[in-house]
Amino acid sequence: MIYIWITAIMLVAAFVNDVRVQKIPNTITAGGWLLGIALHGWLSGWPGLKEALLGTSLGLVPMMILYIVRAVGAGDVKLFAAIGALNGGVFVIQSLMFSLWYAAVAAIIILLWRKEGRACFARIYFVLLQLISFRSVSHWKSYSTSSHHLRFPMMWAVLPAAVTVYMNVV
Repeated sequence: MIYIWITAIMLVAAFVNDVRVQKIPNTITAGGWLLGIALHGWLSGWPGLKEALLGTSLGLVPMMILYIVRAVGAGDVKLFAAIGALNGGVFVIQSLMFSLWYAAVAAIIILLWRKEGRACFARIYFVLLQLISFRSVSHWKSYSTSSHHLRFPMMWAVLPAAVTVYMNVV
């Protein structure tokens, strides 16, 4: 139960920072990660430490892929590593899946709300068509470095995702 409370405090602090300045400080992510590793090691010994490290890896690797294609920021990557260290592999994977789902829904709503939404959908369609037709990611890379893509705080999706997973676990 202590892991959930630490995670909740960490997520609320990350949410406030991400919404205000679009940055998640290292003190939040590193602190959560260190607490997860230390508590799992102290309370459960080697099996707990293994679970924390597995959770870290399962949070870090998929988010690192998203970071490489510039879909998320570095703070989001470190945050999922901390969530994994605190709550283990299953929780972090479920949180990641719900976060991506909520982020996709939020992005679609924002795009439909904005005037340039149709143009953005057309660009995405073109990039996906090029990817399927030519099996090349060069168009994706040029799109991801352009100023056309939508940005919003990932915490808008992460916080409700963690609550969803927690509600399904308890």
